Amino acid sequence: MEQRGWIWVVVVAGLFFVAGQYVASQPQRVQQEVEAGREITVAGSGKAYATPDVAKYSLSIITGPQANAETALERLSQRSEAVIEAVKAEGVEERDIATTNLSINPMYDFSPTGQQTLRGFEASQTVELTIRDLTKIGTILSRATGEGVNVAGGLRFEVDDIEQVRTQAQAKAIEDAAAKAEQLADVLDVRLGRVKTFSASADGQPPIPLFDRAAESAALGGDAPIVPSGTQEIQAQVTITYELQ
Repeated sequence: MEQRGWIWVVVVAGLFFVAGQYVASQPQRVQQEVEAGREITVAGSGKAYATPDVAKYSLSIITGPQANAETALERLSQRSEAVIEAVKAEGVEERDIATTNLSINPMYDFSPTGQQTLRGFEASQTVELTIRDLTKIGTILSRATGEGVNVAGGLRFEVDDIEQVRTQAQAKAIEDAAAKAEQLADVLDVRLGRVKTFSASADGQPPIPLFDRAAESAALGGDAPIVPSGTQEIQAQVTITYELQ
């Protein structure tokens, strides 16, 4: 019995010795694992702001029922030409006038019994304007509605050179990631090496769209309104993996 007790004492002492050696080696082991990994990955974000410099607006001309399709198209052509000449006179270039829809449809009246009678043909055309002088938005809408536009809408503002703004946001995101990497390297007591991998993405928050009060005012013969364009925000995110030295 006494000999068996001594055996247990030796075993327990051996276990404590092994455990102590393991605990003592932890800081060195963690450092070795960091060094063995030889890389760290960080994420950064950045924002850039720009004032929109172009406006997009859709204008529609609808003839209403005409006696036949030929008359409807002829009337549409006359009004469309007058509208285009009017907006050109206000500085809108031909390259900034694009037709997005052109249609002609038969119009019917229905009797209480469900019998349909052809009432005529209605033609319509929608053009999208790119307005580069934002101070003339109200004036252009007023001239267009005066020449035959009876539906206007979809006003939105854009930055013409949006890629430049995205580049600025991405540069700020890279600076943010690099600062985080330097801070992390200092904590780990390592030095940053070359960049192993890099990925980036960007998205924009468009200006809040305005309601069509400008077109409504113009259609009623009111003074051309002031139309603020707001500010557009572009956000960029990057992920960078650095080698460790």
